[in-house]
Amino acid sequence: MNKTTPITVEAPLIDPDWLLEDPHARFAELRRDHPVIRINLQSYYVLRAADVVPLLKDDRTVQIEGRDYVAHHNVPDGAMARFLNDILLFANGKDHRTKRGPFARAFSHQAILPSKNRIRAVARKIVADLPRGESFDFVERMAARVPAEMIAAIIGFPVADASYFASRIYEMAGAIGPVYPVEKHDRVEIAAREAFAYVEEQMTARLAAPTDDLLSRLVTDWQQTRGMEFSCLVNQVLAFVLGGSDTTRAAFANAVALLRQRPDDWAALQADPSLVPGAISESMRFDPSVSNVPRFTLEPIRIGGTTVPAGVLLQLSTMSAMRDPEMYSRPDEFLMRRTDHPRLHLVFGHGPHRCIGEMLARLEMEESLKALLEDAPGIEIQTPPRMIGFGGIRQITPMMVRIP
Repeated sequence: MNKTTPITVEAPLIDPDWLLEDPHARFAELRRDHPVIRINLQSYYVLRAADVVPLLKDDRTVQIEGRDYVAHHNVPDGAMARFLNDILLFANGKDHRTKRGPFARAFSHQAILPSKNRIRAVARKIVADLPRGESFDFVERMAARVPAEMIAAIIGFPVADASYFASRIYEMAGAIGPVYPVEKHDRVEIAAREAFAYVEEQMTARLAAPTDDLLSRLVTDWQQTRGMEFSCLVNQVLAFVLGGSDTTRAAFANAVALLRQRPDDWAALQADPSLVPGAISESMRFDPSVSNVPRFTLEPIRIGGTTVPAGVLLQLSTMSAMRDPEMYSRPDEFLMRRTDHPRLHLVFGHGPHRCIGEMLARLEMEESLKALLEDAPGIEIQTPPRMIGFGGIRQITPMMVRIP
């Protein structure tokens, strides 16, 4: 019997600028005909949910290693390159487990839940501090404060330092995406150097005099195990704060905008706060602040009719998958009471690299939204924000609002 050789369809090469114009519409157009696209010779994007979900845990791929990420993006030597080389996001196997272990224990559901009242108190204070009767940028005045001050309170940084530290973190986060911003490298490098020095100083102080906070528990655990260099532990703390700062900042502002511009949804949330978790889940699906999960191919992989070669960066577009009609009904509609969310929200990834800070991020956004509904229900959106980007951590534009 003759065997038929499968026909291989070449992944089309797509102009990144074209994608940036309207990523959701562009992905929908491409997804119908192409399971995979390329934005350059070494970077492939997987678009369909039926492919994205299993590939998140496929052992034919691994998380790209830090040294490979640095080389792929031509990141100059320095503090930012060392950060990218060290962090658990770009690690595999035993190295990943060693770096992830202390944080997985510290940020489990059981460990974070007791912090709910502290998170609620921080949210209420932030809302109380917002101006009344004048326009202001919600992203800057509230959304940026939410993760910065809540993470500071839980980790053990002085809350007064939150804005200083957050500004450095946001500069670093803007450099993690499909293309490294070489033209901004000097600013990114200064931010990485200053952020590292700040965290190192805080952790060194806990080594000398531990207190009752997460940093003390982390350095105490490190003293007992010495599973990594101290500088590497510092970078893991930096990575955790970065992962939970810029992403939550954008996700929360976008959620408020989406909900406040739907008066029926906003009124329903005021009447029934139990709807808040579902509203946050839907906003993260509809327009996520993190758009993809990068993997590195160990061997050729056939996806649909396309063969992706070994040794390339495979970007699993969770952003595209969460608008795929094969995964969600009416995917281009914002449905606050949606019932077809999977048990594990795709925005947080799957498998060994699933986001450690999921529980904290959810609590931060849920309690902050409840605080707004209670203490500033009449907030008016004057200039809605836009989410920009289709790869890595997406950026958000200013969001002008007014509270009567």
